[in-house]
Amino acid sequence: MQLKAFSAALLSASVLLAGPALAEGFRGTAKLATPASTPLTVVVDGVEWKCDGDTCVGTSDRKAGLDSFMKECRKVSAAVGPLAGYASRGRELTDRNVATCNRLAAENRTDSQLAAK
Repeated sequence: MQLKAFSAALLSASVLLAGPALAEGFRGTAKLATPASTPLTVVVDGVEWKCDGDTCVGTSDRKAGLDSFMKECRKVSAAVGPLAGYASRGRELTDRNVATCNRLAAENRTDSQLAAK
């Protein structure tokens, strides 16, 4: 019986602690490989990304994330161009993973262009 009470208390505590984290929404940053010549705003899966110079900031009050960490990067790279860095939800991609992200985003752009023809 004590185990059930402890489990219920632990579950309640985790829900209470997770509530504010889920309410924060999404915030991500991307560093462009080539700075934008003019400010740019794009929406990627409900997250608004605003780019100025070499820095893009993505925010959404309602979304906790776009997808998996690498998919987020790929979608942003496909929308704004090659990235030099990517971070969201307290994590940052390594340089090697950013290169993979850019390569996969470029492949997706090419596949989309071929499908459109």
